[in-house]
Amino acid sequence: MYLLSYITIGLVIGWLSRVITQDRGVTMLPSIAFGVLGALAGTFIVQAVGLAGTAFYAVVGAVGVLFTVNVFRQDDPIFVDAETV
Repeated sequence: MYLLSYITIGLVIGWLSRVITQDRGVTMLPSIAFGVLGALAGTFIVQAVGLAGTAFYAVVGAVGVLFTVNVFRQDDPIFVDAETV
């Protein structure tokens, strides 16, 4: 049952990432997939080490993976407006 909650956290973070970055980031399905992947990776790493707070680290993992994917996806920076001459 906990696995479903971590997948849901990844789905929500992936959807929010797409809503926030709009057309600058990856499209909706890869954003959701990377969110779920990051949430599950963060959860399993924390459980393997034996720390508490796996839901928090699921959020941290999902945000970290999505940030990395969105930043290094394209040549133009996402969060900086580039001036064109």
